[in-house]
Amino acid sequence: MKNWFINHIWKLLGINRLLYYQTEQQKKLDEIARTNKEILKASIFNDTIKDCEWLKYKSFSAGQWAVDYGCLYTLFRVLNDTHPKSILEFGLGQSSKLIHQYADFYTDATAITYEHDGNWIEFFLKGKAGDYKVNINKTELQSIEYKGETTLSYKDNCEELKGKKFDFIMIDAPFGSARYSRSQILNIVPDCLAESFCIIMDDFNRKGEQETMAELQKKLQSNGIEAIKAVYCASKYHCLICSKDLKFLTTL
Repeated sequence: MKNWFINHIWKLLGINRLLYYQTEQQKKLDEIARTNKEILKASIFNDTIKDCEWLKYKSFSAGQWAVDYGCLYTLFRVLNDTHPKSILEFGLGQSSKLIHQYADFYTDATAITYEHDGNWIEFFLKGKAGDYKVNINKTELQSIEYKGETTLSYKDNCEELKGKKFDFIMIDAPFGSARYSRSQILNIVPDCLAESFCIIMDDFNRKGEQETMAELQKKLQSNGIEAIKAVYCASKYHCLICSKDLKFLTTL
């Protein structure tokens, strides 16, 4: 009764309309702020890669379903500054252009990308510039249960990756799920992690991805693995978790 009375008074005074207007204005301001951050990150990214020897083909189409320039910048810094030797990527896209050019240039580095869509694989390979090799594992998607919630994963929940060691993992697939999105990572860590490691999850603005990364942190902690987390924002968010020795990656 009390709440109804308060809402009725607010309606008479026009407060509800004012609050709605303020909320909508704040959403627009937040969107403008993210757009400005993305423009700035695009400029920083393009300046940073300008003289990079291993990144010969520097054309990218960031944003929308693809990673944004903020994530491309973080990804480049991880590759260029930490020189990972074994890379695992979930989801073929703009990030793959960076990862596989890097792995093709450095003979002591390997990379594999999991992707389910055969048409997209064909389109990507046909349209990419350059003759660098792209190592793709075409793998079907399946629905799995995690903590009673249905989420998408790759076939057999990536069991074949257990025990293989990776020092860098990029997660941008499968499609986002409402709960515990892209949870295949939880099935393979910590078995698949090198002693020094970095993991990036794109689309961290979504609840499902946030839940998965929170579970990942808990799993690392329960296995006695110290890890540090950073969240970066441009047009959207991405999250980075790394071993303590790579702490500088949380200050990019």
